[in-house]
Amino acid sequence: MGDRIAVTGATGLVGRAVVADLITRHHEVVVLARDPGRARNAIPGAADYVAYQQEHEGDWARLLTSVDAVVNLAGAPLFRPFTGRRYFRKVTRQRVEGTRHLAAVLRSAARPPRLLINASSVGVYGFGPPSDEVVEEDTAPLQGRHAPGSLAWETEASQVAPSTRVVLLRMGYVLSADGGGLPYQLQQARNGKAAYFAPGTQWLPWIHLADVVNFVAHALAEEHWRGAYNLVAPQEVQSRQFSETLAGVVQADPPRPTPAVLARLFVGAGADIILGGRRVVPARLTQAGYKFIHPDLHGAVQACAQAG
Repeated sequence: MGDRIAVTGATGLVGRAVVADLITRHHEVVVLARDPGRARNAIPGAADYVAYQQEHEGDWARLLTSVDAVVNLAGAPLFRPFTGRRYFRKVTRQRVEGTRHLAAVLRSAARPPRLLINASSVGVYGFGPPSDEVVEEDTAPLQGRHAPGSLAWETEASQVAPSTRVVLLRMGYVLSADGGGLPYQLQQARNGKAAYFAPGTQWLPWIHLADVVNFVAHALAEEHWRGAYNLVAPQEVQSRQFSETLAGVVQADPPRPTPAVLARLFVGAGADIILGGRRVVPARLTQAGYKFIHPDLHGAVQACAQAG
């Protein structure tokens, strides 16, 4: 038997895949979920399913004294169509406050876990006008409303006991056949509606779900891995190239440009994310010699299209 690992956010796209992989690797997985029954149906095979509400301590807090590691993936998606700044503030507040409470419980545990793997995103660097500046883990963030919330999220995750190693997952756009935005984009391309928001030169840091899952497994095993990692693929692509790749994979017509103003109209507050993407690279993963399962976009999209 491997480690005893508690996972929050286990019913989300990334969480489901992470839990399934950990079970396959013979770890004892404890799923912390708002609705344990729903979680049991969605992701069978875990050792236990425990009710979890970030704002209230309960059995989950006591359970964390007996685990070797915690994978915290809890939190609603920040990007969602037709949302305003109020939604952004709400989700950011939930992420920060929830992680603060979790870290406090881990810090006060009689036997703190040796590892906390905490979700984050490339939003920690902020979003801005198209630029070719390479963004590594030590790059300073741009000013704006996105970076402070992400930085606060990471800061709270770091407030654990000194004996607990912390690994932060600064994820890019996750590609999967099982959820997220890619299945919709592929269907739009098949229907001849592939498009990108002008100017198309904004960067789109991406990662295949299989590499997110594989990274978590590596972070558990590699005791010297700590701190923030850019969880993005090594192939850097811009928005137009991304859409052209999708269309090429499904043998559809080339994508058409869409005026940026429509992103503000239909996507709302999330428009900054798709209009201001930065050139984020996996500097620390490259230095660590990590071998990506899907290093190139065409292969990653093709794998998703075939599995969907």
